[in-house]
Amino acid sequence: MGVIGFFYANFRGLGSLLLKIFPGIESKLESACIRIYPPAYASTIAGLTFIAALICAPLALILYLITQSLLSLLPLIGPLIVLLLGIAYPYTQAASLSSVFESEVPYAATYLAVMATGGVPPYMSLRRLAKGELMPNLAKIARVANIKVEAAGEDPITAIEAMAKNVPSKEYRDLLLGYVSTLRSGGDVVHFLIRKTEMIFESRTASMKIVGERLGMLMEAYAAAVMMLSLVLYIIYIVSRALPSEYFTFPASQFIVFSYLIMPLIAGSFIYLSDITQPKYPFTDKRPFKAFLAGLPAGLTFFVLFVVPFYAEPLRYVSPFNFTTDLIVKLRDMMGLEMGYETSIALCLAFIIIFIPGAVAWEKYGKENVAILHGLTRFLRDLTETRKTGMSPEKCMRILSDRDYGAFTKHLKLMSKQIGWGVSLRKIYRDFERRVYGWLARAGMFILIDSIDVGGGAPETLDTLATFMENLEEMEREKRATLKPLILIPYLSAVMLVFVIVILIVFMKGLLGLARIYISIPEFVHTFLPPVVLIAIISGLVAGKISEGTIAAGFKHAVIMSIITMIAIWLSGTLSIQVITMPTPA
Repeated sequence: MGVIGFFYANFRGLGSLLLKIFPGIESKLESACIRIYPPAYASTIAGLTFIAALICAPLALILYLITQSLLSLLPLIGPLIVLLLGIAYPYTQAASLSSVFESEVPYAATYLAVMATGGVPPYMSLRRLAKGELMPNLAKIARVANIKVEAAGEDPITAIEAMAKNVPSKEYRDLLLGYVSTLRSGGDVVHFLIRKTEMIFESRTASMKIVGERLGMLMEAYAAAVMMLSLVLYIIYIVSRALPSEYFTFPASQFIVFSYLIMPLIAGSFIYLSDITQPKYPFTDKRPFKAFLAGLPAGLTFFVLFVVPFYAEPLRYVSPFNFTTDLIVKLRDMMGLEMGYETSIALCLAFIIIFIPGAVAWEKYGKENVAILHGLTRFLRDLTETRKTGMSPEKCMRILSDRDYGAFTKHLKLMSKQIGWGVSLRKIYRDFERRVYGWLARAGMFILIDSIDVGGGAPETLDTLATFMENLEEMEREKRATLKPLILIPYLSAVMLVFVIVILIVFMKGLLGLARIYISIPEFVHTFLPPVVLIAIISGLVAGKISEGTIAAGFKHAVIMSIITMIAIWLSGTLSIQVITMPTPA
């Protein structure tokens, strides 16, 4: 008996009650492709909630007896959290699947339309997609329809109609149901699929503008939250330290929690919000992440040697930390800054070293993926025109291998050689898939190979594919053009925050000097600026996520933000001292 079976056997009654209270769980499990019997899932949630209550209730009682504080009763909310998470899981999974599925829709629709022009019925195309890994979410749903046909004996049309009802995408659901209706009424199925796919592209292009507007509002909210909340916290802390009072205090421990934990979490939450707002693909190029992880040990070593000693004062007098801290102090003197800026300078340098391997990898591989897609699109148009001469698709590919298609050329030359060696088209695609990491290029090549291997590669089929690939590339170009201007907002927010905080510190130093209230300015700078640097780095990751749709693009912006932050610290620290001057007290 498995874990789910155990809970279903012992908590079936509570599970049935839970399903009556939340009847939507059953449909969401189906939409999220979670193959668990709904009463068994509900029983599992009920059993886990019961176990959490058995653990949290005695713990809360013991803590209350020890501390006599009502805060010690907080563990009692543990079972409620377990219950809510269990209920929310199918809903979140269905929403996530719907978001990723939306990215697969144009390519799946293109595949069905292209294969239909070659005489391959949509059901056979769905069967081929179900066996592949290129569109994993569509494959899950297509496999269910395939099982109903082969195991339950349903006819393909009825199976497609039943499958369409569980598809999270309205556009793709309308495409499948429209195909079923057109087929039953005796209409032109090929024309319907092509026209419906064109409408999907038009809808996706229009939705990109809406996504851009939403992300613009999100970035404005990010700037307001980070800038305003940070400034309020800093001003309150400065006033509480400069003018201490028993009625108005803001302890340093609370400020550290807010600045080092809560503020970065707030900034990081916008990365998650942008992730659920943007269209996503089934997988992304992981090479920048691998480069980031490969360089992480060196970055962490630099962090320990150059940053940690400024937080642990005794280490500054121990070898090798005394040497590394002296280097940072000399750099601070060269920049003309006062004491207290060492930690911020070391942090900027540490983040540059941590993120630069991933930034270099993204700059190389990101451009490579875009160039391959552009070259593939040009190749498909030339292949279509060459195919109209009557030559076979394989012969056309060998002739076109002498032309220049940018980054796609080397892959085309290798495919041409493989065709000459008699390698099968499926093997050629598998080799291409291992060499190319961009999902868009893989999708285009997958459709091309199948249209030739199964559909015969007729000129009309290739022309349809070339047209749709051109539309896909244009859609991606418009998306990048729409989102790219938004990266200015995180940059401006971080730079302005650094300038304002440094100028505020210098201004308060002069003002308190007039009032003959003396505080340690180096301590203030050491406390204030490092969290600002941290927020600036997170802003760089936000900028990358917004502009390119992946955190990997944020590596480059994090490095740029580190450099800009160091320059901003230097300029604001030196210029503010010269610009803001206070009269000397008599």
